[in-house]
Amino acid sequence: MYNPYMPKGEKLHLVRPPREALAARWGLRLFEDGETGERVYIRALAVVLERFKALPPDKRGRVVEAGLEALGLLEVQDEQEANR
Repeated sequence: MYNPYMPKGEKLHLVRPPREALAARWGLRLFEDGETGERVYIRALAVVLERFKALPPDKRGRVVEAGLEALGLLEVQDEQEANR
């Protein structure tokens, strides 16, 4: 049933808590400068993938960074950016 007193989104910013409060409510933190998030498909053994998924987002990022560095792929990206 239609409720004429229900906000339609145009004044949602007046009742929605700030982003910082929402992040704290879920135990997260906002992205810092230079950080981003993205969903990707990962192919791995089930036990490895389950452990990875159990990590909090910031630790997942550190695992990816450490893996790229261990494989020698992180330096390649840094060199490509330096050549631009």
